[in-house]
Amino acid sequence: MAAVVLVAAGSAVALAACSLIPSTSGSPTATVNAIEQILGHAPTGVAARIQKQGQIVIANDADYPPQSYMEDGQLVGFDVDVGKKVAELLGVQAKFVNPTWAAVPLGLRNGRFDVSIGSLTRTADHRTQMGLADPYYYAQSQVVVRQGAPLLATVDSLQGKQIGAGVATTYQTYLQAVGGVGIVTYGTSASALRALASGRLDGVMTADLTAAPVIAKGKRLQLSGQAFYYEALCFATRKGEADLLALLDYAVKKMRKDGSLTAMAKQWYGFDASQPPAAGVPEFEDAIVQLTGQ
Repeated sequence: MAAVVLVAAGSAVALAACSLIPSTSGSPTATVNAIEQILGHAPTGVAARIQKQGQIVIANDADYPPQSYMEDGQLVGFDVDVGKKVAELLGVQAKFVNPTWAAVPLGLRNGRFDVSIGSLTRTADHRTQMGLADPYYYAQSQVVVRQGAPLLATVDSLQGKQIGAGVATTYQTYLQAVGGVGIVTYGTSASALRALASGRLDGVMTADLTAAPVIAKGKRLQLSGQAFYYEALCFATRKGEADLLALLDYAVKKMRKDGSLTAMAKQWYGFDASQPPAAGVPEFEDAIVQLTGQ
């Protein structure tokens, strides 16, 4: 779900897990000072509520390793560490909740949580539904197959194949644009990869960053090797929250400058995924245009 394309359906937000992570910021006065110093004025909207409550409520997925997942009863992963760091920079606590992906826009609009730090892809459609902060990392889409199976690295090779994809993701959208593919959707990429390993699919389209740790843990799977597109992943807020977006953009810029974003990316991915991919791989929406001409 790097690669999440969210549908603003009227579905309810299902909170599967919730955890409160103390920041190292200190007193409520420190919270006021941190947020107001960053903005240069008293916050408004959701940013004011975060300051008043001393916590930021962060939505992500509890079954999306290595971005966010449960281990020994704790929510861990790259997005979790990033969320904690954002809270630290704002001088507040981080509280994590785990709605369904499709429910994120509705949950943001209804104030069920303050921000999605859950690998949400930068797209024009998402910009109409939500406020998007500057990208904090990048992922590339590949098709995973079982070891020894034919590689699926071209559009033509996907024809007639049963390919798994996370529901409401860029992977599902891309496969629909390709056409001629038997698309089987799953709640998460992790579930799709498990189905592939058990022989129920020909392949799974997902992020290279999501598949690589699964393969490294001994699953008899392999990446096909050719990226179909890349995604710029962003924090998301309710539309119209200028102060909160300014705080999040500040946090991304600060993490890039102090090296903490690079360090977290290397810890979870083994390389600096906070940097854009090399030239030659189209961004998601450009890849769709190449397929459809629209």
